[in-house]
Amino acid sequence: MQEIARQSEGQYKLGPGTLYDNLQKLLEQGMVEETVRVSAARDSRRRYYRLSRFGRRILSTEITRLEGVVRAARLHLRPDPRRA
Repeated sequence: MQEIARQSEGQYKLGPGTLYDNLQKLLEQGMVEETVRVSAARDSRRRYYRLSRFGRRILSTEITRLEGVVRAARLHLRPDPRRA
């Protein structure tokens, strides 16, 4: 939750319910997987997650899609030389 707030410069703040509900959905869909870390032995409550291979493919596809949306938006924002 703190990392999301930090990376978004405070624009996004997740509560624990939102975070863990979404994390559970991502786990069920196979997009993330739990990892084991040696430091976790100190705190058995702490869990670590990473994108799965499937999650990386989905992310890559979504990045490509969003890049297309941005390209299309930029084309529409260019001034029309016929109207100058």
